[in-house]
Amino acid sequence: MTDMMVAPELEIPPEPPPKGPALWMRENLFSTPASAFMTIVASIIVVLAYRGLLAFVFDPKGRWDAVTFNMKLLMVQAYPAEDLWRVWLSVGFIIVLAAASFAVWRLGGMAEPRNVGRGLMGLGGAIVLGGVLAPFSTSGRIIWIVTGAVILAAGWAMRNLTGERAKDPVIPTMGLVGIAMLIIIALIWTVDLPWPSRDVDGNQIIVQEPIATTTTIPWTLIFALAAIVYVIFRLLGARSSGGAIKGTLTTLWVLSFPVLLLIVLRDPDLDTSKVVSLYLPVFVVFSVVGWLLLAFVSRPKTGEVGRVIGAVLLVVAVISFAFPMPFVIRFLLLLLALFALAAPTFGGEGAANRRYLFGWVGTVLVTTVAALVISSESLVEVPGSFFLGGLSLTIVLAFTSIVLSFPLGIILALARTSTMPIFRLLATTYIELVRGVPLITWLLVAFLMLPVALPNGIEVGGVMRAIGAMTLFNAAYLAENVRGGLQSIHTGQREASKALGLSTLQETVFITLPQALRAVIPALVGQVIATFKDTSLVTIVGLFDLLHMARQVIPAQSQPFSFLGSIKWTLVFAALVYWVFTFTFSRVSQRLEKKLGVGER
Repeated sequence: MTDMMVAPELEIPPEPPPKGPALWMRENLFSTPASAFMTIVASIIVVLAYRGLLAFVFDPKGRWDAVTFNMKLLMVQAYPAEDLWRVWLSVGFIIVLAAASFAVWRLGGMAEPRNVGRGLMGLGGAIVLGGVLAPFSTSGRIIWIVTGAVILAAGWAMRNLTGERAKDPVIPTMGLVGIAMLIIIALIWTVDLPWPSRDVDGNQIIVQEPIATTTTIPWTLIFALAAIVYVIFRLLGARSSGGAIKGTLTTLWVLSFPVLLLIVLRDPDLDTSKVVSLYLPVFVVFSVVGWLLLAFVSRPKTGEVGRVIGAVLLVVAVISFAFPMPFVIRFLLLLLALFALAAPTFGGEGAANRRYLFGWVGTVLVTTVAALVISSESLVEVPGSFFLGGLSLTIVLAFTSIVLSFPLGIILALARTSTMPIFRLLATTYIELVRGVPLITWLLVAFLMLPVALPNGIEVGGVMRAIGAMTLFNAAYLAENVRGGLQSIHTGQREASKALGLSTLQETVFITLPQALRAVIPALVGQVIATFKDTSLVTIVGLFDLLHMARQVIPAQSQPFSFLGSIKWTLVFAALVYWVFTFTFSRVSQRLEKKLGVGER
């Protein structure tokens, strides 16, 4: 019997699943009658809210002139106009340094066309809807609708690329940032803003005027220089490993805030006689004596004697605060004690020991220069005790309190998890006491009770009191966040470190603490965001921060133009500024979590 040869059936590929906006809406928005009802109600609420927002923003009778006319007041308060170049220099340095850092560390990555298209479609749809709903003139409606339609069409074209092109990450994110910078430059040179003026009869009116060249030219130069620096450092990073460049940029980031704040913006009046009579001898003595002492206590042969010397120095440093002497000497004694205590663990041998000793000399130099600058009078003449106000004061309060509270919070967390009862009890008492009282109460304590408790002849400025209260308050919350991270570390990590012969300090610094901080990044960033917003509470104690300017100063102005009744517009502007900063912190946190794999491993 002959076998019958049967031809194999041709395999037909499966049909691609149906897709499209209509199907997506039917499956996600109108899948059931209840879902359809909630979608319709939510859409109506969103449209009405959007229409109300546009009506408020573009109301011809809106008092946005109170914001545009007082922009300098909102940003830097009463900083002298002839010294504003210092502010532009500081802002430009930070932006250019950020551009160089983005290039060297290759931040930004690549975006998929479909994701960019989706964002453009959302933006274009919002602009078209705004042109339909906003109280514009006919020409204004046409401009908005046409602009939105063009953006919508460009997004649709990118969203619907065929094949794998829509999924390939081929669009550089920093290129999109560059396009946004070009759009901003074009807008500041072409858009007119409301400005108060007077008619022929002397009545106050609102006119539309272009942005002053004192603003447009600096921003244009800063953005252009940032773009050039980005390209240069991207090329340098491609031709080398970038180790030296990254180290230099890191050093610049660390020094940028104190140098810009205390030297560039403050413009201290340095006294040469004070340098020769006090600060230069202090630098030489502490550098030489500290070098010899640290070289001795860091030797392996010294053993426990080095820790005893460090403990004695710590006691002497604490006692020195009870005697009248320059503060720089007290602080350097405290730093020398800490260096001596850490020398047996981190001093090392050979090149490592030399780096440790040179690190001490550098610390003495930075501390001495900082003490000289802080003790010198500022040449910037402004009313009040501090030379900055508005948004710049908000940034100073937030950044300084965050930087100072972070190491204090880590120390409190380590003390609360310590096996030594005295440290655990003290840390627990401090944390529970501080967290049990609102921040506004601690601010009132710092402003009303601290001046009474200080000895005669010692005065602390209002800004420093606010920074101290916010630092101590935030440290308690940060300590609990870090403690949660420390408790999440498995005991096997500690047992392995002991098996390797690591000391308790080495185990904490190199093993448990880095893992704990990585685990609590979301909580730490949340605390940073809360701290930035909590700076608005200083308006209660009379500091001229951004909220104080928007809530009390500008709405009370009557000369040269009256801005009475403009509080709604100034508060909306302040809220927008706070949102921009906090949203940026949130996005940076998400990228950092993704890069470090938080919650994934």
